[in-house]
Amino acid sequence: MGKVRGYLAMSLDGFIAGPHDELAWLEQARESGLPLATDEWAATRPEGLEFDDFLASIGCIVMGRRTYDVVEGFDGPWAYGDTPMLVATSRPLSPAHPTVEAIAGTVDQIIDRARDLAGERDVYVDGGHTIRSVHDAGLLDHLVLTIQPTALGAGVPLFAGLAMPAEFPVEKVQRWGPGFVQVQLTTRLGERSA
Repeated sequence: MGKVRGYLAMSLDGFIAGPHDELAWLEQARESGLPLATDEWAATRPEGLEFDDFLASIGCIVMGRRTYDVVEGFDGPWAYGDTPMLVATSRPLSPAHPTVEAIAGTVDQIIDRARDLAGERDVYVDGGHTIRSVHDAGLLDHLVLTIQPTALGAGVPLFAGLAMPAEFPVEKVQRWGPGFVQVQLTTRLGERSA
């Protein structure tokens, strides 16, 4: 059985999107004109885990409805290819992609269904509420956080609202892209991920 993993970008102050679900801050030029990296970090070769490489290990995606509504509206090709996706929702869903299916139930039921679809491959969970719920249920194995060194001040939080404090052993810290900091965390000792 594969692992249950998350892969997200986050601001320095813990937000995964702006107050209105905006993500442009991840790609826009910085208003301050300051670079993302200087000195030793700027000279460090980017070796972080790219999304396409992460997705290659995934057999099923579990995404919250709010996150799905945001990514479904992106321009360009569907980023998730033909990987099955379960969208956790209680509202009707008219998916634009044949691999997308609405699902309702307990966190355990949703992850069990995702594991069935994933086979021996990993399950990717995405969305702040979804990751918090999966973590609180004790089902999250691994998390890849790519941190943009910008503080937003407000937005959609990743960890705010956890049922209890969370502690994660650090596996790796690497540079990703033009100067982001990528941290790979585990919730299980002795079980390394890619």
